[in-house]
Amino acid sequence: MKKITMRNTAPLLSVYIAAIAVIAGTTARADVTLSAPFGNNAVIQRDKPVPVWGRAGPGEKVTVQFGGHTAGATAGAAGDWRVTLPALPANANPGDLIISGKNQIVFTNILVGDVWLCAGQSNMEWNVARAGNAREEVAAASHPGIRYIKIDRAISPAPAALATSPAPAARATGAWRLCTPREIGPCSAVAYFFARDINRETGVPVGIIQSSWSGAMIESFMPPAALAAPAFPEVAARWKQTLDAHPRNKARYDADLAAWTKERDEAAAKHTAFNKPAPREPAGAGHRDEPSGIFNAMIAPLAPAGLRGFLWYQGEGNAQRFAEYRALFAAMITSWRAALGQGDLPFYWVQLPNYKAGRGDARMRAFLREAQDQTLALPNTGQAVTIDIGNPDDEHPVNKQDVGRRLALIALKNVYGKTAVACDSPRFVSARAEGNTMRVTLAHATGLAVRGTAAPSFEVSAADGIFKSAAARIENDGATLLVSSPGVPQPVAVRYAWFNDPVANLHNAAGLPLAPFRSDDWEPLDVSRTSAITPDDKGGNKYFMEKHAAFLARAREGPVGVLFIGDSITDGWSKAPGVWEKHYGKYQPANFGISGDSTQHVLWRIANGELDNVSPKAVVLMIGTNNTAVNTPAEIAQGVATIISRIREKIPAARVLLLAVFPRGPRTVNGNHDDAVNRKIVINDVNARLSRLADGKRVRFLDITKVFLDADGKIPDDVMPDQLHPGPKGYQLWADAMQPTLDTMMQEP
Repeated sequence: MKKITMRNTAPLLSVYIAAIAVIAGTTARADVTLSAPFGNNAVIQRDKPVPVWGRAGPGEKVTVQFGGHTAGATAGAAGDWRVTLPALPANANPGDLIISGKNQIVFTNILVGDVWLCAGQSNMEWNVARAGNAREEVAAASHPGIRYIKIDRAISPAPAALATSPAPAARATGAWRLCTPREIGPCSAVAYFFARDINRETGVPVGIIQSSWSGAMIESFMPPAALAAPAFPEVAARWKQTLDAHPRNKARYDADLAAWTKERDEAAAKHTAFNKPAPREPAGAGHRDEPSGIFNAMIAPLAPAGLRGFLWYQGEGNAQRFAEYRALFAAMITSWRAALGQGDLPFYWVQLPNYKAGRGDARMRAFLREAQDQTLALPNTGQAVTIDIGNPDDEHPVNKQDVGRRLALIALKNVYGKTAVACDSPRFVSARAEGNTMRVTLAHATGLAVRGTAAPSFEVSAADGIFKSAAARIENDGATLLVSSPGVPQPVAVRYAWFNDPVANLHNAAGLPLAPFRSDDWEPLDVSRTSAITPDDKGGNKYFMEKHAAFLARAREGPVGVLFIGDSITDGWSKAPGVWEKHYGKYQPANFGISGDSTQHVLWRIANGELDNVSPKAVVLMIGTNNTAVNTPAEIAQGVATIISRIREKIPAARVLLLAVFPRGPRTVNGNHDDAVNRKIVINDVNARLSRLADGKRVRFLDITKVFLDADGKIPDDVMPDQLHPGPKGYQLWADAMQPTLDTMMQEP
């Protein structure tokens, strides 16, 4: 019998490497092999039956020994086998796991303790070596009772059946590592700090199985059957669009890469600096965004390993589609529990921290946090609130110690029976209006106090849905808040920390932050899910605020006959001053376009006075282009409809000329090629919806998009040089096509 002993003299080796070598070199002998997550230095889940599984020759007898117990099985026709050893108590004294068939494998230094599966995207992947105070943390990382394994990145189009898949990619690979200063650096910082606190407080060995992938969407972590539910048709539809566009995107990528490589090599030959980023390969089959791809390759193959529970840190990749997230997240939790077959295992996650998160929507992450919070309705779940410890300017805050600690507090109380542990952040319970004040009731808020001098981000709104900043007074030792704003004499709704990056500095006596909340359940209008947002998402963008101030000044300085409102396309009339003056000069025009704006920004601008001192006869509105990357057509149309409603409230006599969203073509931005296929689909749908907003009287809809296209339906470069913004010729085409309708509107009584 051939014996393979995996000794600690080479701790980076594991069963996975051994299995690959065996499969590659000794297939004829059909040696017994193990599936993940077994290997040297592993942790086996205590107090649960211990399944051990792998492959061997058909009909081969396999024996497994560990902890004084022995079990045997015969490999099936496909070569798969599985045994189950009795449950074992926690044991910090290492033992050997011995698997015998035609060959023998010995895994050494095995502990029995609690195993946590830690998954998510970059903030779960963020390692100890990059955490805050990293040098000291790494130097102090000597914890014999903690082990970790990083599952190697892989994508599989189908889930692996337990121990039966012949495809190596569908059998998770990785290596268990010890918690030492030499080896802890690559470990997930959140998972490590969690494990450190658990091990320190309980003495129980802790094993971390890390299955993470930077930038990954939640859809990639979900089983195919879960995504096939009627509730999620958009996921498959989006992926189909991606696959349909891939050949074109790949061809363009190959050309861009060749050009980039040539430039790089030429720069190297001339010994000149070359800092141009390489183009990014477009998504397609095998990409991290492939629905179920990560689950199939990095989660499913781990079953039926015993686990204590799950830790999850993800949501950034789905923030722009947060309306889907609650249902997706709940379905993922339910499906993972079903796949493991161990009941409602504890599932704890990190609520996204504060981060500015641009792209024109200052409340996007607030609604993603709400979706996470609502998932607490599932049994045996917990949430670490981190709204106070993010980095406004970096999606990857380095304070992972407090994140791990807050997760550990939840586990210590609910899993490990430490009932005296305070693990709950203060939470919203209810709110009611009392005159000009909203009275808010909280739970877990004993000792609530403001840390620092900044005013917390409270808002109140009247029935119109326009929120204004408010102040709060703490009463009853934190059990009650009284929130009011002089600008809202009759409030009906209150919100706290309802921005991407709010001031969230209210903490209870245990030092845990008040969780973001809103008392309203108003249906979202767009990606911000508000009727108006602040420009905070632009990082306090100086350009935006200067333009806003200029518009206020223009409104006060003299008459405006025709007012243009929009984004960079409208703002860009400065490229064609002669055209502007020739076609619109007689109407005393004003251009209120700001580059990068969305429906949300326009609503904020209106709410903050841009229409208060103007009385144009016509308003030309062309907005929605920037929304097409992050909004559904229905959301965009609703946002535009709300803008029209606000215009008519502010300027009742004005007529609105609503323009269709202009076409766009393929373009390369920051190394990424966008062939605009998906955007075209959205734009066409949006325009169909916008056309229905016209009443033929006060609101007219005008689609002039075809004037920008040639006979083949493409946009000539001299019309839109970057395939998005008109050049001088494009603005001339726009003016010529719009002039008859605008003249008619301006001449009407």
